[in-house]
Amino acid sequence: MRIEKLAENKIKVTLSAADLTRLNIDIKQLTPASKELHSFLFHLMETVRLETGFNPYNGQVVVEATPFSEGISVIISKLKSSDGNITKEQLRRAKVVKASVKRRSAEADVFFFNSFDDLCGAFMRIEEDAFLHSMLYKIGESYCFLIKKESNFPASRHILSEFSAGRSGGSVRAEHVREHGELIAAGKKLAKMAEEIKKLDT
Repeated sequence: MRIEKLAENKIKVTLSAADLTRLNIDIKQLTPASKELHSFLFHLMETVRLETGFNPYNGQVVVEATPFSEGISVIISKLKSSDGNITKEQLRRAKVVKASVKRRSAEADVFFFNSFDDLCGAFMRIEEDAFLHSMLYKIGESYCFLIKKESNFPASRHILSEFSAGRSGGSVRAEHVREHGELIAAGKKLAKMAEEIKKLDT
């Protein structure tokens, strides 16, 4: 389990598959109204409170849980009052933990490139409009090109398949890339980047 302080009122907890197994947690059972989710969140908040001193109980708390291929990440945010001061009456009433499990639909296909040269080879041939529906990430030495599923562009998808080291579809793989990768460019910025790459070849 990894605990990170993102801001004064925000904590991120990342649990690996091994952590979930040790805690006997099945992600599929973590529905918003389930006892399993509430027990899981209570365990997390107690762990965060004991290990970091961040107290999730003295204010209104919002929890967002996002599953990915190797586990789940949970962001615990403590909402601030509008004037920055919490009155005793507000504190008395702010006892509800609002929890939601965010499950992104399988909205992106992922194409993996082992080298920048292979990526450039694909960029030279992809339709310009396809970049507006895409994102480029880097993980380690590899490049990951995500193209939204609702977009069409069959010719561009075929080119990506030819030049890439492999293709993966589904929300789990796309979520893993977003969670662990470094976003290089997306949409118009990615299209501009592709345009500059094409100029280098002329």
